[in-house]
Amino acid sequence: MFRRARLVLAAWFTLALAVTLLSTGAVAYELIRRDIDHEINNSLDQAQLAMKSMRPYPGAPGSRDDHDGDRDRLPPGIPSDVFIIYTDSKGDVTFNPRDIDVDDVDFHELGEDAEKHAETSDISTKDGHFRILSEEIGPGSFVHIGRSLEPRDHQLRTLTLVFASGGAAGILAAAAGGFWLAGLAMRPIRVSFERQRRFVSDASHELRTPLAVLRANGEVLQRHPDETLAANMDQVDAITAEAEAMTRLVEDLLTLARADEGAANLTRETVPLGAVLEDLGRDMEAVANARQIRLTVDSEPLEVIGDRGRLRQLAAILLDNALKYTPEGGEVTVRCAAHGKTAELSVADTGPGIPVAEQDKIFDRFVRADTARTRAAGGTGLGLAIAKWIAEAHGGRISVESTPGSGSRFIVRLPLAS
Repeated sequence: MFRRARLVLAAWFTLALAVTLLSTGAVAYELIRRDIDHEINNSLDQAQLAMKSMRPYPGAPGSRDDHDGDRDRLPPGIPSDVFIIYTDSKGDVTFNPRDIDVDDVDFHELGEDAEKHAETSDISTKDGHFRILSEEIGPGSFVHIGRSLEPRDHQLRTLTLVFASGGAAGILAAAAGGFWLAGLAMRPIRVSFERQRRFVSDASHELRTPLAVLRANGEVLQRHPDETLAANMDQVDAITAEAEAMTRLVEDLLTLARADEGAANLTRETVPLGAVLEDLGRDMEAVANARQIRLTVDSEPLEVIGDRGRLRQLAAILLDNALKYTPEGGEVTVRCAAHGKTAELSVADTGPGIPVAEQDKIFDRFVRADTARTRAAGGTGLGLAIAKWIAEAHGGRISVESTPGSGSRFIVRLPLAS
């Protein structure tokens, strides 16, 4: 699927560049051709003006050089690459001072076209390609001012070759570059798709166990329809516990789904972070005492801008994890202090710590440092992913410091309210 999408993207990129190169080349070719033709036409017009000053034309009856042998003389101002030819009404050449080989040119037809007004024509013969400006200068007399188009045609052929070869090389390079760029563009999509696929797979796996427990205990109850509820309290308790676990999992999944869609609306208000942590510590003190864990909350009266409920959820996730993984007789410390323009919230425990290789992945969804231990504690592997989202949604960041065997310390940095 991704390879096909990559090829399609590369093909569209190459096609777009090919159309751009073709359009640019065609426009450039036409502009250069017009510029060359304009220069040729100007040279013909310049020669036409120069010849008008010489009428009657050199070599014509009655002209100054009819008998003095100066038939090869042309007036100044005529470019060296322009030739002058005079013909009679039959198209026979009467004057060709530069001896241009134009035997195949039908001057009679050119003269007929120029009887009413000057006419410019492009003529191709076996001897060459010419542009000729023909004009009637008297009854039965015509002047033909011309210039070879071979240099112009050579320039345009060279230009076409350069555009064609450069365009082909550019298209090939674009195809290769497009395929590479499409691969880069598809990489985050592929990663996102794989994460989504893994997320769905992990969610299905997490739901499978409580569903199996619910079904098994339900079947036990079905086999003893005459027994009282008290006689099957173990099955009822198991169903209730698994239903609660599924409820927590589904709520966590919905939270992350809304976060991915940008639909998890957060309120923006001034939140007394220190007071929130103090309240949370009092609420969790009974849990800590039941597990014989010493819980300490040391917070400064700091304020941040954000959603009070989500910030409490963030702290509750970190504190709940710390209490779960800290053994009896251990200690959990919650601190909140100002560091420059940020409020630093930290939750430290004296638990077993997190392996170094797993610390970079601990905030990913369904990733747990110790799967068996986490299952026993009732975790789903989504808590820290939610904590990371809450921190980042408030313009902060979350990190962990941990040494295996020496506990862990989770740190959240949030911008202070100004």
